[in-house]
Amino acid sequence: MLTNPPAVRKDRRATSLFSVPSVRLLCWGLPFLLVSLLSSCSTDGGKAADLPPPTGHFEGPISYQGTELRATLDLREVKPGQLQGEVRLADRQNLSLPAQQITYQHPRLTVRWATGASSDFTINLTREGDFLKGKFSADSTEAEILMVRRGDAEPLPYFQKPVRVNSGSKGLPATVLIPDDTLQVHPAVVLLQNAPQRTPLAMHMLTDLLARRGVVVMLITGRSAAATDSSPDSLVTDVVAAARTLKRVAGVDTTQIGLVGSGAGATALAMAASQDDKENSIIKYVVALGAPGTSKAARDAEAIDRQLRQQDASAADRRLVALTRTQLEQYIRREGRGDTTKLHRNLQKIAPQPWAATTGLPTRVPSKADLEQPKWRELVFDPQAVWEQVRVPVLLLYGGADTTLNVQASANRLRGNAGRRRGSVVRIYAGADQQLLLPAGTQNGKWQWPRPVPGYVDDLTAWLRERLER
Repeated sequence: MLTNPPAVRKDRRATSLFSVPSVRLLCWGLPFLLVSLLSSCSTDGGKAADLPPPTGHFEGPISYQGTELRATLDLREVKPGQLQGEVRLADRQNLSLPAQQITYQHPRLTVRWATGASSDFTINLTREGDFLKGKFSADSTEAEILMVRRGDAEPLPYFQKPVRVNSGSKGLPATVLIPDDTLQVHPAVVLLQNAPQRTPLAMHMLTDLLARRGVVVMLITGRSAAATDSSPDSLVTDVVAAARTLKRVAGVDTTQIGLVGSGAGATALAMAASQDDKENSIIKYVVALGAPGTSKAARDAEAIDRQLRQQDASAADRRLVALTRTQLEQYIRREGRGDTTKLHRNLQKIAPQPWAATTGLPTRVPSKADLEQPKWRELVFDPQAVWEQVRVPVLLLYGGADTTLNVQASANRLRGNAGRRRGSVVRIYAGADQQLLLPAGTQNGKWQWPRPVPGYVDDLTAWLRERLER
């Protein structure tokens, strides 16, 4: 048990997640936009070739539609030509976001990271002495940035170490973030990413949050983007192998290893936790953002009905589609057994319609051989049954405005199963999106930047601290 972490940290500005006074939990904050990456830095010949890349602590406003948001940027040259840095936005609980790319070619500095949305976030700055000026771009938003150097950059309170995870016959690359302090052991988590170019911002934020708060974090992507999206069971072996590898990392408290993930990846974590050896358990808790609680078929049904309405399909046609999808699901669950006369007839009615492609229905009844294809099993896979088997505490967090799943149905189904265990919590944050952010927009005539939904950081850290202090 860690009793006084601030006394042993090299960076005394940070406070351990499992430290004592909870009233100071918000003081340490999390950077909203953290860039933690390495990339090449090239120069422009002549005098520019002699100039080192910009380093230090920069401060200044980001301006959009008459609204200013204070920001800081810390840049470090970790090796010749390679930069590392963080961007922090004021009044955003300091949530952090590692980026995938940073480049410097005098006099231009570019930071870019994929968001899981339709476009990347990009910061393009021009160096003018001790000033950096330019633009921040996200979707259709383009804001002005002006920063001035105010001394040296703050040290990063953790370091990264590449490791190899042996999963079956495959070796998977992973990265371990290790707190840079003098503690002998740390709690640890396996954080399952979706494909790197699609990992939600919330998971990047969690990565930095946990590492800054004294938790060892192993980042693992898994075998493929396709598996992450539609086949959580294909990731289970990778997750279990990652947990076993993490257990062998020096400085990890083997009695405090948890799993963290989001979306379909969260279901893979539940499957891994449910298969953990009771007698020699590795996994002690699970944290999931936006965990589906209904089948893919149920999630698709709502989206298909909306699309049919947009295509002016009649109410009778929409009822026919819903009935046929139900018949198909029952047929798949029966593994191809039983009478298919009605299903065949309805598929024939739908096939010639102009909106038929929208329904996702086949033109004929799949054969038993067809049903061996993963897409049919995945269609009716019910994650609720998996969460029922999880024997450790879980924290399930949802954004009420998440459009990727039926939030209320998922939360209700899992609250009645996974949420029954002692210490388990299922919570919905009204107005928040999939990444637990309140969206940008104009409110009372004033521009509002995206911001973490109130209560999320408090709830997450308090729940984790309770697990880690036991």
